[in-house]
This record gives sequence, structure tokens and C-alpha cells, in this order.
Amino acid sequence: MKKSVENIILIGILAAFLFYFVFTYNIGQVLKDIREINLTYIPYIILAWVLFTGLKFFPWLLTIRRIKVKIPIIHSFLMMYSFFGLGMGSAGIGQFIPLRSLDKYQKNARFFSVSIMIFMGATGGMAAIIIALVSSIILSKFIIYMLFVFAAAYVFLTILGFESPYKMLINFIKNHKKLKRVRGIKSALDYIEGMRRQRSLMAQRYFLLGTFSFIPSIIFEALLLGFILSAFNVFVSFWGIMFIFTVAVTIGSISMVPAGIGTEDISLIALMLIFNVPGILAITSLIIFRFLNTFLVVIVGYLTMGLLKLTKGVKK
Repeated sequence: MKKSVENIILIGILAAFLFYFVFTYNIGQVLKDIREINLTYIPYIILAWVLFTGLKFFPWLLTIRRIKVKIPIIHSFLMMYSFFGLGMGSAGIGQFIPLRSLDKYQKNARFFSVSIMIFMGATGGMAAIIIALVSSIILSKFIIYMLFVFAAAYVFLTILGFESPYKMLINFIKNHKKLKRVRGIKSALDYIEGMRRQRSLMAQRYFLLGTFSFIPSIIFEALLLGFILSAFNVFVSFWGIMFIFTVAVTIGSISMVPAGIGTEDISLIALMLIFNVPGILAITSLIIFRFLNTFLVVIVGYLTMGLLKLTKGVKK
């Protein structure tokens, strides 16, 4: 089946789910649940958000040091927030904005942009898959999901590869004569060829280290959802919440749907229902969770990007 057909089918299923949830959404019940929220868990929610975003600095620092770009620690921390925030806010393309400023610190460092994006995307995805596998084994009744995640891991790595994105893009341009004649395209091709020469980051021996450095951040991101549910007096075990979040992330990663985040959302709701979370509370918790782990991260990303523009590079 062609990918375009698969995407249409998946988008149709997603739209059907969304319409169902919209028309069955009981606003009155939601307001009642919010009024009865357990404020004891608010500090835990705040702490989980701070840790899930801040701990992304470990894989970020590993990546930056691997490409041997020397950035002051504060600048690097701000750039990390802008990298993840702008990536969420603009389907990944926004990540080029902070990365192109790498040249302020080291000449031609921008050629690593695509490598950084692919490396961090792949290692972050694999970290989620590893946690999903562990939680599936511990929650042995979900053995069928464990098998699914094994398959997902294989597909995920097959889709991303390590050098294939470069080769596919370069071959696509070279095989279209009209594209090659466009001056801007030719410059872009030279840029991509430059990036291909900067491939050491993608060495597989660093992949495992990058993957494990992402695990703490993913654990606290999952706990963020768990604390939100706890605030509504719905309690899911540690491994249960790990399973819900990481399997949903895996499904969203391999869905190949343009609105991939929606696929992850539907998966989160479905998995919460499996763990006996009431439907209305599942939707309400998801909305709060999505605000905190996506929209707030985007806002912080743009704010830190603004702060970075006020700074000057230290190395040419």
C-alpha cells in the first residue's frame, strides 16, 4: 500500500476519534474534576516539568561535545531549550534556527545541523522504546505490546538510518535536471555535501550512549503525566505510566501521519483507558499534559532563542 493511502486512512481514523471525543466531552464533569483537584501534587508536577526539560541537557551536551564545539555552559543550556522548543513549534524545521548559530562558536559547525537532529531524534526515540520494552516485560500481561514495540524499534531504525537521509536528498536533487539548474538548489546541494563530510557524530558506537542519556528525561516526562492523573485522584503504577507514555510515543514516531502528534494523543487516551482511567479524566489530563510538555516548551524555546540573540559568539 502506498504511503499516501496509509496516511489518508490513518488521518481518517484520527479524525473519527477526535470527532467522537469532541461530541462526548462533558465540560460540566471536567469543571467538577478540576474543582476537586488534589493540590498536593502541584509541586510534583512542577518538579517533573523542570526535570524532564532540564535533563535533556545531558544528551544535548553529549552531542555538542562530540562535534567538538566549545560553547559556554549557559549559552549551551539556552540553546538546548531553544532547540527542543523551536523543533516542537514548527515540525522540526525550527531546530535549524538555533543550530545555524553554532558557527558563532566554531567555523562550519552548522554542517552538523542535520546530523544533530537525526541523532537526537533517533536516540530519544530508542530511549522511549527501551523503556517500553522494560515496562512491557514487567507488566507481563502486555506481552503482545512488547512484541509490537520490538517491531516498532526495527521499523524506527530502518526509517531513520544514519546516512540515508543525506543520500536520499542528494540523489533526489541530482536526478532532477530542473532542480540542479536552480542557483539556490545548487547552493543547498553544496551545503548538504558539506554536512555529509561531517558524519562522525553518527557513528554507531555513540548511539547507545546517546540513547541512555535520554532515559532520565523520558522517565520524568512520563511521571509528569502520572502526577497529573494523581492530582485527579487516579493512580497508575510507575511501570504502568512508563508503559502508557513510551508506547504512545513509539506509535506516534512510526505513524508517518503529518499530524503525528495527534496519533500519539489518541494512543495516550486509549492506553489510559486500558489502565481504567475514566474517559473524561483521560482527556482532561491529556490536555493539561500537552500544554505542559509541548506548548510551554515551545514558549520557553522562543524565549531562550530571544536571549541567545542578545549574546555574542566567543569563537570564530
